[in-house]
Amino acid sequence: MERWGRLAVVIFVVFSLLWLGSFSITFAAPAGKPIVIGYIGNVSSPGTKPCMDIQRYAVEEINKAGGILGRPVEYVVLDGKGDTSLSVEAARRLIMENKASFVLTEGRSEICLAAQENSASLFKEYPHILVFNGPMASELTEKVVDNYERYKFSFRDWVPEPDHYSWLEGMMGGLFKGVIKGKNLAILWEDLAWTQKWRKGIDYLKLPSWEEIAKQKYGLEVVYSKPVKPRGTMYLPILQEIATNKADMIWFVSSWFTDTEVFAKMWADSAAQNIPVYLYGGVAQTHDFWRMTGGKALGMISGFYEGDIPYTEKTLPFIALGRKLGIPLQVHVHFAYADIYHFKAAIEKAGGTDDIEKLIKALEETEIVTSIGKMKYEPKRIKPFFHSRIMCDPENPYRILPGYFPLFQAQFQKDGKMAWVVDENGKPIPKNYVPPEKLRQK
Repeated sequence: MERWGRLAVVIFVVFSLLWLGSFSITFAAPAGKPIVIGYIGNVSSPGTKPCMDIQRYAVEEINKAGGILGRPVEYVVLDGKGDTSLSVEAARRLIMENKASFVLTEGRSEICLAAQENSASLFKEYPHILVFNGPMASELTEKVVDNYERYKFSFRDWVPEPDHYSWLEGMMGGLFKGVIKGKNLAILWEDLAWTQKWRKGIDYLKLPSWEEIAKQKYGLEVVYSKPVKPRGTMYLPILQEIATNKADMIWFVSSWFTDTEVFAKMWADSAAQNIPVYLYGGVAQTHDFWRMTGGKALGMISGFYEGDIPYTEKTLPFIALGRKLGIPLQVHVHFAYADIYHFKAAIEKAGGTDDIEKLIKALEETEIVTSIGKMKYEPKRIKPFFHSRIMCDPENPYRILPGYFPLFQAQFQKDGKMAWVVDENGKPIPKNYVPPEKLRQK
């Protein structure tokens, strides 16, 4: 008994020192053959650079904590410059020369599709996992269902186009009807492949176009609809047309490639300056957007992922980390950080990276908790959801699955402060909303 009493005292002292910060645990330095994780992307893009920066930091964290199964992790970035052929060549080098076990590609669907075929041609001789960081093209994971043996290495850390139908209640019902309380809607579509299915509908899943849903389910009148180039568009004539058509809200279906900062500056000085704007995606999801626009974003609404809502126990620590590192945390940066720890969990489950079949199986089965919900790949072989991040019910794309992804919407208000106008469940918070015209008068 005396021995156990002494042991209890030692344990108490150790934990007391840990609590007081006077004692630190040191991990054995990882050793052996490195596990290589690579990223192919445009290193100068405000959309992809933060993803690379946060992944590099995650790898440093893991190595400081002893690596993965005692092995060090090596992180390699190659610049694809946003070009398909350059990105494919960079991926080839990562796979053949760096012997990468995991290759991530930036979220441009055409780049990801080309990288997928490149990986398929190399996979037998150079087994590896290919992860698409942020694209939505259904074809990427439809292929995995149609020809599993050829494309089983392919995973998407985001969701395909049909998943986004599960957000429409929070956007059209919650934001447009419940908060802005408008009826006449103007829609600007980033004119890239990822918006095509929403503009036309998805026949094989019996999903109508978003304009049809707006009218039929929510009683909204789409008074203006126009595809626009992701960069280099002169928005002032478009905004004049929107004002002339008497829209009382503007929905810009934007992404991280869209020059929404340019749009914000033109909107604030246009005939449509008092028409509220909702930006669908991209750099507007961070505090940094206020700086990028010189405050012209005042009154705009966006999905926002640097807020103070503890969606999981990891949310607030991750946001604090992004602030400390100076890394803006748009939604795909959350995913990029989570990817590294998801890989780690899968590697540990598979017992290493040598058996690619075990590693693929482990990646299909592994679930972790991240800063914006649970991270797991869809296990049901339903097109195009299989091997994509879980968000909606694949048998009912209108239904978002609780716990897997929040729908935060916030408005830029005085001095760039954010006010929540739609909560994580898509419910409106109209008391927090202020029309842009009134914000400018304050």
